Formats: sequence, structure tokens, C-alpha cells
Amino acid sequence: MNIEHFVVRVKNALLYKQGVHFPFSKVRVWALRKLGHQVGSQVYFPADISITQNFVKNRGQLILGDRVSIGPRVIIVLASHPNASLLRSDLPSKPQQVTIGNDVWIGAGAIILNGVTIGDKAIIGAGSVVTHDVPSNTIVVGNPARPIKK
Repeated sequence: MNIEHFVVRVKNALLYKQGVHFPFSKVRVWALRKLGHQVGSQVYFPADISITQNFVKNRGQLILGDRVSIGPRVIIVLASHPNASLLRSDLPSKPQQVTIGNDVWIGAGAIILNGVTIGDKAIIGAGSVVTHDVPSNTIVVGNPARPIKK
């Protein structure tokens, strides 16, 4: 890793660790935007959210619509790989985009995997693991998350 990548990685890691976990929601939203993610207006997410991403390049993209409400201990996976394992050469990681539409409510402890799009006015039940796209105006629950109501 060259010095330029090191500086970018440290800057982004500090923005994530200090900004995204700051006690005030407006600072958390500001930090996400500074990290290059798109965040709509009146978005709320707690200080204990986890967003897995790389801090240098190929970080994945998070797009949050307007009036999104995210519960405590939610995990959003933008990038994931097997670290130093020999599997890494066999399974190259490709960070992907997670898109969350307008007026979405994500319950506590939900996990949103990379490459997922959640439509407008969808509700993700607490503890659900979202592995596929969720249509608009749909309630999903479970592991893996399945629609239970339109």
C-alpha cells in the first residue's frame, strides 16, 4: 500500500468510525455523504449501525432515499471478502450497490446484503436477512426475508 492509499484509508476510516457513529443524526448523515454515499433528506439511522465497506477503492455504494428510518444494530453489507484466506483468489470480491428507496423502515438487527434494492415504502422486519430485492409497498420478514404482506 502506498502512502496515498494509506492517507485515504485513514481519512475514510476516521470519517466512518467517528462520524457515522457520532451521537447526533445530522453528523452521521454528513459523514455518510463525505464518504461518497447518497443520502436523502430526513433520513434517520442510529449510531450503532454497521456498514461494511472498503476504505480505499471499490467500496460499494449506498443510496438512501428520503425519510428512511433504520433501527438499531442494522448491518448493511457493501463489500465482503474472505480476507487473507486462499479463497480470495478463487472468489474475487466485487463491492456492489445497496439502494434503499423513499419512506422505507428497516427494523432492528436487520441485515441487508450487497446488490439489494429495497423499493419505496417497504418495511423490513426486525432481524430479517435481506438477500434479494424487495418490491415497493411490501413487508418482508425472516431469514432469508420473504414477503408477508403488500
